Amino acid sequence: MGVIKKRRDFLAMRGADKAQSRSFLMLARKNPENQGAVRLGLTVTKKIGDAVVRNRIRRRLRAAAREAFPDAARAGTDYVLVARKAAYDRNYAAVLDDMKRALLSLARNTT
Repeated sequence: MGVIKKRRDFLAMRGADKAQSRSFLMLARKNPENQGAVRLGLTVTKKIGDAVVRNRIRRRLRAAAREAFPDAARAGTDYVLVARKAAYDRNYAAVLDDMKRALLSLARNTT
């Protein structure tokens, strides 16, 4: 799984398909330039909390993505997760379930 780091790649996600959950907002867009690879970007704003809170959310979302993406992510697609405050103290199993549901929802929408 690749990583989205550049601002222009995040900006390219405008108008992408969306799936909402209590823990995050997931955006997905087909990207023919990445030769069938799946890429993931994370956004955790300062509104959510201090650095400790933001880093914990980032770690939890990355771990959930490592588990859920191999089975449900579509090849050649870029995904961006916009974290919500609930991702901090929500049960990890619920965050993982949110991730799987969002991927399945987006798989139905982006054909």
